[in-house]
Amino acid sequence: MTKKDIKHDNHNHDYFCIGCGAKIQSSNPLKEGYIDINVLLKHEKENKDFYCKRCFDLKHYNKDLIIEKDYNEYLANLERIKKAKGFIVNIVDGIDLDGSIINGINTIFNSKDILLVVNKMDLFINSINQNKIYDYVRRHIKQIGVNVKDCILISSFKDDDIKRLINKINELNEKKKDVYFVGMSNVGKSTIINKIIKLYTNEDDIITVSGNINTTLNNIVIPLNDDVNLIDTPGIINNKNVVYYLSKSSLDYVRPKSYIKPKTYQLNPNQSLFIAGFLRLDILKTTNKASIITNFSNNLVIHRTKLENADDFYLNHKDDCLIVPNEEERIKLGKIKTKIYKLNGEKKDICISGLGFLTVLLEGEIKIHYFENVGIVIRESMY
Repeated sequence: MTKKDIKHDNHNHDYFCIGCGAKIQSSNPLKEGYIDINVLLKHEKENKDFYCKRCFDLKHYNKDLIIEKDYNEYLANLERIKKAKGFIVNIVDGIDLDGSIINGINTIFNSKDILLVVNKMDLFINSINQNKIYDYVRRHIKQIGVNVKDCILISSFKDDDIKRLINKINELNEKKKDVYFVGMSNVGKSTIINKIIKLYTNEDDIITVSGNINTTLNNIVIPLNDDVNLIDTPGIINNKNVVYYLSKSSLDYVRPKSYIKPKTYQLNPNQSLFIAGFLRLDILKTTNKASIITNFSNNLVIHRTKLENADDFYLNHKDDCLIVPNEEERIKLGKIKTKIYKLNGEKKDICISGLGFLTVLLEGEIKIHYFENVGIVIRESMY
C-alpha cells in the first residue's frame, strides 16, 4: 500500500480530499471539499495529493471551518455500507461507552459480522484489570441487545495494540470482506487508521484527525492487502451526545487528553454535586453517606455545595466557573429536566453522553438535573 492508493468509494468524480474524503470543489467555501481554484490548478499540474481547505486549516492551524453537510447523503452512505456487506469494526470510547455504542448497529448494517473495539484505554482506570473490563463490556452490550463476534480493548497510541487489532481483524474476517471502520464522531477511528497506514507505509497522519465533530466527511478507502480494503467512514450521528452542541473551545476543554484521575466525594443528604454546568446530582435521602467517584476530563469543574444553595450557585456561576457549556451552547442543549432515582445500595454508573460517568454508591434517593438533549444512562457499575 502507498499513499497514492488511498481513494474514495462513493462517486466517480476525479478529485477527493485525502484527509476527509470530501469531493473537491472550488465554488462554495462553506461546503465540504472546498479548495481555492488556483491551488486546485496547481495541484492538478503537479499531480499532488488534495487536501481541502478545512483539512489544511485543521492540520496546520488547528482551525475548524463550519461546513454544510447533506444529511440525506449521510443516510445514503449508511445504506451503501449496509449493501456492501463488509466486515464491521465498530470503534467506541471506553470513557463514554454508552454515549458511543451504536444502538441498533445490527439492524443498521444488517450484520452480526462485527468487531467491537473499545478505544482510549490509555485514559482509563488503570486500577481495574482489563480482563474485568472486557467481561463487563461483553455482558453490557448483550444486555442492550448488541451482538458482536468479539471485542478488543486498545489505545490508539500504542503500536502493540494496533498490531493486536490488525491480527484480530484478520482472525475474524474469515471471508476476506472489505473492513468498514464505523463509530460516533471523535471515538478515534481516523487516528487508528492513520496508525495502521503508518505500520504499512511509514507515512504519518494521512487522514485528517481533530477534536471536532464530523472531521471525516466521506468514505476513505485504504488497500490493506491484495484482497481487502479498509474503509474509514464518517461519524455516526448521535443527537444525544453533548459534543454535537459544543464549540471547538469547549470541546478542547471537556475532551480528556491525558489519564483521567478519578475523584472521590462523600456526600450527606441535602448536598449537591455539579459536573461543570452539564449535570447536577442532589442527594435527597440516604441511610449513610453517599460515595461518588467522578470519571471526566481533569479540566472539568466538579463542585459540591448544599442543596439549599444549589439553585443560586448555578445562577451566579453558570457564566464563570461553570462556563462549560456557555450561554449559546445551553440554548442548543435545551431545557433543564429533572429525574428522581431510587438506588438500592448497589454501585451504579451515571453516564453523561459525550463526557464520561460518575459511580454512585448509596441506598436512597437522588435527583438528577440535566439538559433535555443530552443522553443520561444509569447502568451496572464498571468498577
